[in-house]
Amino acid sequence: MTQFSFTKSEVITNLINFSQGELHNYTSNRNFDYGPPHYNVSKISPYLRRRFITENEVLRIVLKDHKINNIEKFIEEIFWRTYWKGWLESHPWIYDEYKAYDKDQNIPKKTGIKCFEHWKEELLDTGYLHNHSRMWFASIWIFTLGYSWQSGANFFKNNLLDYCPASNTLGWRWVAGSQTIGKPYIAKADNIKFFTNERFYPRNQLKENYILNDKNITKRKPKNFNRYDENILKKHENLGVILNNNDLSLHQLLKEKEIVYDCCLFSNKHKNILINNFQKKLFEDIRNKEQDILSVNNFQDIYKWLKDKRIKNLILPYESVGNKIFYKNEFLNQIKDFDINFTFYLREWDANAFPHATKGFFNFRKNINALLNQANIKSSI
Repeated sequence: MTQFSFTKSEVITNLINFSQGELHNYTSNRNFDYGPPHYNVSKISPYLRRRFITENEVLRIVLKDHKINNIEKFIEEIFWRTYWKGWLESHPWIYDEYKAYDKDQNIPKKTGIKCFEHWKEELLDTGYLHNHSRMWFASIWIFTLGYSWQSGANFFKNNLLDYCPASNTLGWRWVAGSQTIGKPYIAKADNIKFFTNERFYPRNQLKENYILNDKNITKRKPKNFNRYDENILKKHENLGVILNNNDLSLHQLLKEKEIVYDCCLFSNKHKNILINNFQKKLFEDIRNKEQDILSVNNFQDIYKWLKDKRIKNLILPYESVGNKIFYKNEFLNQIKDFDINFTFYLREWDANAFPHATKGFFNFRKNINALLNQANIKSSI
């Protein structure tokens, strides 16, 4: 069962339909989980996560129909993903601490909590949950069932189509009260009843009062973020670009600048069948549109492609915290042995936003209008 399209043209068509049919009600409707197929939200996140479609593209499409100040909440939701990524870039030890916890939690087949069971099955069947239900689910996981937030983050990691290390890790920490320190998100039965349109009402089933033990929470000064100003796309002899799940449209920037390049697509396999099939279909759409893009699924095939194309300069998508694919000694040392110059290209969208993401979202939000101006994103009406 899926609610998602697999071609760029369909993704754009769906977004246009959402913009013209639902977005004007987004602020008032976005917190309601009416159940699949979730018409009241865009469901653009699995594509944004892979940059199958970019933030710039999404905002330019919806701003053909709306003024910026009329869809501020939607614009903020697009920036939340950017904010989480930027925040984790300046606090990388947070992800290291999470990764050091490698215990998964076996979920009881029946908890007796109808809404929790429903969301669990919806996630396993579709790879998606409404954002509000993710919050409720995480809260019940931690405070009612008594499981660790790390094991819950692992559960989402293994099953979400739009899994993002930053959004997932920090979202679970936020619910647990470790991100906004001492302020956990506690799921309330009345809130669930209202925002599920009375589909669920777990009265007397949830632990709605919780005293947080935050004695192990520590503070460290955030790292300064390097803007990578040297990452400017230029014409180079024998230029190659490798696409992967960190950025499936990076080659389009080169095409817009009329830069000649060779391209391959690294299609690494996911152990979750649903996620793997979703990714495969996105990869197929890319290759169908540009048939000279070579598909590879291991480092040895990449090395062969580099030799066959005589690549001398290589562009790779930037790898933010938790998204390491090529930033490995095995790979980089081999590239150096081939005497290839390489760069991990950081998009201007991220380079402009990440330095503002060291504190809370309220502080970051003050910069959104300036960031839109830097990206030359404006309303068409």
